[in-house]
Amino acid sequence: MSENQDSCHLAQRYLAACAIARCAGKLALRYFADLSQLTIEVKGIQDVTSKADHDVEELIISNLAQSFPEDGFLAEERGGVAGSQFWVIDPIDGTSNFVRGIPFFCIAIAYVLERQIEIGIVYDPVADELFAARRGCGATCNGKPIQVSKCSELAKATVTFDFHSKTPIDRCLTITRTLLEAHCNTRSLGAGALAIAQVADGHFDGYWNLHHYPWDALAGLLLVQEAGGWTSDFLVGKGLTEGNPVLVCTPGIRDTLIAATGIR
Repeated sequence: MSENQDSCHLAQRYLAACAIARCAGKLALRYFADLSQLTIEVKGIQDVTSKADHDVEELIISNLAQSFPEDGFLAEERGGVAGSQFWVIDPIDGTSNFVRGIPFFCIAIAYVLERQIEIGIVYDPVADELFAARRGCGATCNGKPIQVSKCSELAKATVTFDFHSKTPIDRCLTITRTLLEAHCNTRSLGAGALAIAQVADGHFDGYWNLHHYPWDALAGLLLVQEAGGWTSDFLVGKGLTEGNPVLVCTPGIRDTLIAATGIR
């Protein structure tokens, strides 16, 4: 594929993904407006899914597949296989918030080409904020450029995090204690992709999680990178298929957060 063909290939997918994310958000909001009728399933410890997740995922995949039949898919509910060019989809990141009526959730869509994240879209339908990035083209929120914060001290930082049932409780508590002792303001919000996107736009200064699946992480990682932030190497090892730890932040607190979390 020539450079011009490659650029066209990505531009078409970027525009389509932005439009489809907004459509998916509208569907999610229709379910969110009438949660009493929502069918909920338990997948594991503190891990639920719903009819909304499945229907939103189907909307995203069917629309992308119609436009780009040669692309593969790796999605939270349906699964899939990571190939040379594929979409990674979390239809509703923050389902636990969603089913409880907590308005902090998002749609996350990433496009991977030859093991590089080329497109990252995170849409917050409640706030109607579309975070979008293409590799090498910067990051935006509703079309306006965004950047990470200029924070350079943990004592002035707000860092968000999430726990995963697969991670050791003692290590999570140790990291949290270390940050609190450094007078770092901490939050756990329950929707990692959206929290990472809000690092990209400077609302938060960092985010960590000892285990993320690719559908939770990839879109936000590109957003932070393109907004001038630092991200851990999520794609190392089996990150694309099994997940990895995640640390993202503004460069000014990178070293102290690496030391506190052990995530690189």
